[in-house]
Amino acid sequence: MSNLRGQMVYLRPIQSTDLPYIIAWSRDAEIARLADGDYPQTLVEAEGWLKEINSDRYRKYFGIVFENEVIGDVELDHIAWRSGDAELRIRIGRKELWNRGIGTDAVRAVLRYGFLDLNLRRIYLRVYAHNQRAISCYTKSGFVKEGKITSRFGNVLLMRITRAEYLAISAPESTAV
Repeated sequence: MSNLRGQMVYLRPIQSTDLPYIIAWSRDAEIARLADGDYPQTLVEAEGWLKEINSDRYRKYFGIVFENEVIGDVELDHIAWRSGDAELRIRIGRKELWNRGIGTDAVRAVLRYGFLDLNLRRIYLRVYAHNQRAISCYTKSGFVKEGKITSRFGNVLLMRITRAEYLAISAPESTAV
């Protein structure tokens, strides 16, 4: 699927050989402080978790591959097929690759897949207000702030992008004569 390719990364289903990376990212305190989600902590948990993800029709979960190595994960979760909504989550587990545009590239690839292949109408996300790196990534990808809630871990921004907004920013630029 060409829609799972970005300019720097491509997305592919998580494989059992990726599970040690997933577990390591889940145990990393800095990553956990920035990313929310229910990720496995042990190999036994991870094997059951992967089976569950692969059989869940309301979830599309991918490894982010950069230079032939899985460096993170991205998912569309809580897919509501009738309304066309889904929630986006992403983690770049290799911290030395942060601030290089890789997350933005992966987000753009999953948006293209969500809107063009899955025919979604709206993709939304929640992001901690202190996670400026992620907010910048989402804004560059076309997300707009929709609201704010307070959780026990701090303020959480709600952001979204609609298919119409995505198509407007991803359409080829017309050339003026």
